[in-house]
Amino acid sequence: MCGIAGFIDRQHSHENAELLIDSMCKVIRHRGPDDQGVWVGDGVALGMRRLSIIDLAKGQQPMLNEDGSVLVVFNGEIYNYSELQQNLQDRGHQFQTKSDTETIVHAYEEYGDDCVKHFRGMFSFALWDRKRQRLLAARDRFGKKPLNYYWDGQRLIFASEIKSILKAGISSEINYIALDEYLVYAYVPTPNTLFKHVMKVPPAHILIYEHGQVSTKCYWELPFTPTSKDDEATAIERTRALLEDAVRVRLMSEVPLGAFLSGGVDSSVVVALMSQMMSQPVKTFSIGFEEEDFTELPYARQVAKQFGTDHHEFLVKPDLIAALPQLVWDYDEPFADSSMLPTYYVSKLAREHVSVALSGDGGDEIFGGYEHYLREYKISRISPIVRTMLASGSLLIPDGVRGKKRFGSLRYDLPTRCTRIIQRMPATRAAMYSKEYFAHVYDHNPYERQLNRYREVAHLDPLTQMQYVDAHVYLPDDILVKVDKASMLNSIETRAPLLDQYLVEYVTSLQPSLRIHNGTLKYLLKQATKDLLPASILSRPKQGFGVPIKHWFRGDLLGYAHEVLESAQARQRGIFQPHFIHNILTGHAKTKLVDYSSAIWTLLCLELWFRIYIDEPSLQVEQTSQLQTTGGR
Repeated sequence: MCGIAGFIDRQHSHENAELLIDSMCKVIRHRGPDDQGVWVGDGVALGMRRLSIIDLAKGQQPMLNEDGSVLVVFNGEIYNYSELQQNLQDRGHQFQTKSDTETIVHAYEEYGDDCVKHFRGMFSFALWDRKRQRLLAARDRFGKKPLNYYWDGQRLIFASEIKSILKAGISSEINYIALDEYLVYAYVPTPNTLFKHVMKVPPAHILIYEHGQVSTKCYWELPFTPTSKDDEATAIERTRALLEDAVRVRLMSEVPLGAFLSGGVDSSVVVALMSQMMSQPVKTFSIGFEEEDFTELPYARQVAKQFGTDHHEFLVKPDLIAALPQLVWDYDEPFADSSMLPTYYVSKLAREHVSVALSGDGGDEIFGGYEHYLREYKISRISPIVRTMLASGSLLIPDGVRGKKRFGSLRYDLPTRCTRIIQRMPATRAAMYSKEYFAHVYDHNPYERQLNRYREVAHLDPLTQMQYVDAHVYLPDDILVKVDKASMLNSIETRAPLLDQYLVEYVTSLQPSLRIHNGTLKYLLKQATKDLLPASILSRPKQGFGVPIKHWFRGDLLGYAHEVLESAQARQRGIFQPHFIHNILTGHAKTKLVDYSSAIWTLLCLELWFRIYIDEPSLQVEQTSQLQTTGGR
C-alpha cells in the first residue's frame, strides 16, 4: 500500500523536477512511511511512498520492465498477481521480483490498456511508456484507491492526494458547484473536487496521456441486472464459496494482519471466515462511545468471544474532536461523514498491532442492508391515498422535528424521495446562502447528479435502483474515501472482501428478492453464513456507524461550534447568511425536538477546510510535521 505522485510537463518548464517530485511525495509520507522512490526523465516525474506489505526486500518503486522502457508507480494490491505472473512468464516475460507491482508492467506489455481488466484487487497506478511517450493511469473498479489530477494543456499532475498536487503551485480557486453539492451529500461527488482545476479519476476508469491530449475511459461496469437464473439454494451455496475465496485471497501478507469488528453482520462474517483460515487468533479492533444508544461494543465482544479473537477496543469521547483539524487536512477537501472520527481512531488502534486490516465495507450496498431499502419496501405496500394523507400531514410538523422530511417525501417519486432525504441543511439554498454567493449557484440543481443515476436504471425494480445508485455514488465517494483516508493517515492498509469483483458480479446478477426477502435485509448474506454467526448477530437491527454528535453539540462541543462558525473569519467569506448559522446552533441546543447536528458538523468541516487550505496553506507543512510527532502514523 502506497501513495503515488507524478507529473508530465510538455515544455520541460520545471527546472527543479527532482525537488518538486520529492516534495509531492513527502507531503503524503503517511501513506507510505517505509520507503520513497522517484524517477525523472523525458519531461516526466514519477514518485511513490511505500508501505511494505509484499516482497519487503525487492518491492521498491518505480518498477521497470526488462529493458527499462516501461515503469510504474502503484498504490494497492493485486490479489491474483501470482497467477498472472505465471501466465506472463509462460509468454516469455522475465520477472526480477515477487512483487505484485511488477505484474503491472508486464501485463501492460502483453495486453496494453486492457491490462486493468486482468487485475483482481484494489489499485491506482501510473505507468509511463517511454517508447510511446504515453501515460496510462488507472483506478480500481470501486475506487478503493484514490487518484486525482490537474491538466492545463501543458502540465498533467497527478497524485493519490490533492495536497500533493498543490505542491506544484496550482491555483486554489474554489469550485462553486462542488461546494453546493457538498452541502447536500456531505462529500464532493466525483469527478469534481472543491478545487476548480483538480479532478478525480472516476472508479473503473483509465486516464491516458498521449500526443499532448488527456482522456478518460471506463473499463468496467456493475449493471445490477438480474441475469442469473439460480434458485435460492444454488445462490446460497455459490455466495458462500465466493465469500470464502474473497477472504482467503486477502490474507496474503508478509506483515501482521487483523480485522475491524463493529459487531454488525458484515464485519462479523469477515472475522468468522478469517478465524477458520488463520492458524493464530484473529486480531480484532472495535470502537465505541459512552452514549449507549450509539455503541456496538457489546455485539463486537460477543463475536470476538465466539471466535476467540485477540480483541482490542477504544472509546471515543467528545474531547477527541481535537483531531478534527488534522482529519480535515488529511481528507484534502471538505468531508462531513462524522464516522470518519471513529474510523480514524480504530485505524490508529489497529496500527499499534498490525499493518493490514480486513473490513466489512460494501456489504450494505451489495447485499442490501440499508434502512432506506426497507423503508421503500414498506412504502411500496402503502396505498397511494394513505401516502397522500401522510405527505399532507407533514406540513404541520415543525422544521427539524423527526419525521417531517420522511413523511413529506411521500409526495415524490422514488428517485426524488431517495435524493431529497439526504439533504442536511434545514433551509432552502436562498435562505442559507448570502445573495452574493447564491448568484454563483442559483441555476444549479445539486440533486441532479444523483437523479441522473436513477434515470440510468429506471427500468429496474426500486430496490435495485437504490443499490445501483449507492454502489456508484455513496460507496466510492463516501464510504471508501472515509476508510482510505483515515486508515492511510495511520499507515495501515485496509482490504474489503465483500467488494471482491467476482463476489459482487455474482450477487448483483441475482434476483433482487434474494438480497432483500419479505422485509429481511441482507437475506442472502445471512442465509449463506447462518452456520457461522450467532442468531443474535444475524437478527439484530442495523445500527450503522453513527457518532453521537447530536449530544456533543448540546454539550461539550457547543461552544466550539459557536466559536468557529460565528467567527469573523467565517463571516467574511460571505457564503452563508449569519442568521442562518446562528439559528441552527441555538435551535439545536434549545430543544431535543430538532436535530441540526449533521448540518453543524457539515459546516464545521467546511470552515476548518477553508482555514487550512485557503486562508493559510502553509499550515499543510505544519500539519505534516505534526503527524510525524503526535502519533498520526
